[in-house]
Amino acid sequence: MKQNDHVIVRATGLVVTISAYLAGLVLVALMLLTTADVAGRYFFNSPITGVFDVTHFAVLIMVFLGLAYCGFQGGHVAIDILYNQLSRPIAVILNRIVNLIGCILFGLIAWRSLVQSADVKEFNEASQLVLIPFYPFYYILAFGAALFAFVMALRIFVPAPETETNVEDAET
Repeated sequence: MKQNDHVIVRATGLVVTISAYLAGLVLVALMLLTTADVAGRYFFNSPITGVFDVTHFAVLIMVFLGLAYCGFQGGHVAIDILYNQLSRPIAVILNRIVNLIGCILFGLIAWRSLVQSADVKEFNEASQLVLIPFYPFYYILAFGAALFAFVMALRIFVPAPETETNVEDAET
């Protein structure tokens, strides 16, 4: 099955792309906020209150909303020293095992972050300076981790684009 032959693959591609664009928008907003904070601090001696808190939340959003896109595109870091020495069938099996382990791990992260969000909401935990509540960010973390877990589960059956390229290069 090729990369875009199945409706689930196309729908997942759309969702992870939208998620990545949202992460990119957060990155641009964080860049502008940081620039304004630095300019305010050095030129007007008046930094923007709460930038430190917002930065922590923005980084969480960028990482967990961008993670699934990276996995879907096969853009993750792989150490090929041993992997390239394996035969193709063993490499495929090893790749599927790694994706299964990752799927389970990120599924657990998604589940535990949802459980933790209820506790955080109940205790009204918030950032220190501007009192931004924590619990919505646990939902974002859970969504990003669950989406990445789904992508890894999908990769058990559909190889990543970079894997297809490497296999084709090895066959020629």
